[in-house]
Amino acid sequence: MWVSRSTRSSQRNALYRLAAIAAVILGLFLTLGAQGHFVAIWPLVTSDGMGLSRGSLLMLPGVMLAGTAVLNFLFCKPLWQERGYGLNVTLAGNLVTTSYLLYLMIRGVPNHPIGIFLALEMSFVLLLVGTRAGLVWPAVARVPVEMDMQ
Repeated sequence: MWVSRSTRSSQRNALYRLAAIAAVILGLFLTLGAQGHFVAIWPLVTSDGMGLSRGSLLMLPGVMLAGTAVLNFLFCKPLWQERGYGLNVTLAGNLVTTSYLLYLMIRGVPNHPIGIFLALEMSFVLLLVGTRAGLVWPAVARVPVEMDMQ
């Protein structure tokens, strides 16, 4: 008879910890991107000729980046602890931001680094989707153990 041994350490999925570390790193980049966006548009938003609706639309990309950064920072600990709700909320928030960045990329906003942030977001979303789909890293080979049948 073949039986596989399993230990507590071999059952841990390191993809959750990788996702937690990636959430912090991505959060830092998104924070810097949001700060750069707000610095670039602030003179336009505070000018007298800018309407409230136009100013809000100009601020939306920065708000999306900053909001996703805060979400990633808040849920990095639940990701580290392999909590399912942390994975689901982080995935949902980053999917919304990825969709918005993809929309901006398709629409074509000249002279903006949307592609860089889209590539970072897509990489993180792929990591979260793979983790949600059940991928395990490192893959643990089952070691067969023979048991006497007496």
